Amino acid sequence: MSKHKKHNISPEELAQEQAEELTSETAEAPAKTDEPDYRDQYVRLYAEFDNYRKRTEREKAALIAYGKKDFALKMLPMYEVLLRQQKHLQDEAQDPKALQDGMRMILTELNKAFSAEGIQKMDVLGKPYNPDTQEVVASIPAPAEKEGLVIDEVKMGFMMNGQVLRPASVVVGQTKEEN
Repeated sequence: MSKHKKHNISPEELAQEQAEELTSETAEAPAKTDEPDYRDQYVRLYAEFDNYRKRTEREKAALIAYGKKDFALKMLPMYEVLLRQQKHLQDEAQDPKALQDGMRMILTELNKAFSAEGIQKMDVLGKPYNPDTQEVVASIPAPAEKEGLVIDEVKMGFMMNGQVLRPASVVVGQTKEEN
């Protein structure tokens, strides 16, 4: 009973009624303590992390798809030149100058695409062997002045933005004593 409805209540009955109201309010409300609710924080943090993970996976897939598209767009001019050269060689007698012109056009387009991506060929011939950018596939006898120098390039090496994209496979000169 509320104290507004009854005016003729004894002080004991009023105290009893107030105690019952406090007990029912306390039972309905969650216990308030000074300690934070770690379970709730954990659930929220886990949900936030899961959303972050899903978002980064979507962004990664989108970036990969964009990279493939960008690569394809850079390769299309070279492919087009190759197709034209192939048709030209089939239609007419094989003219060496036309073939040379076609090859020059393809290399020009490749150089443009590589340059746009920061890719450059390593210059290794006649230079000292560098284990960071080259791998030795063979060593051959050489005069003392060519010892440790790259004599031949079996597979070209390439750098991309200052980092090794593919190491060069090289043949290194060695003096006879080291063989």
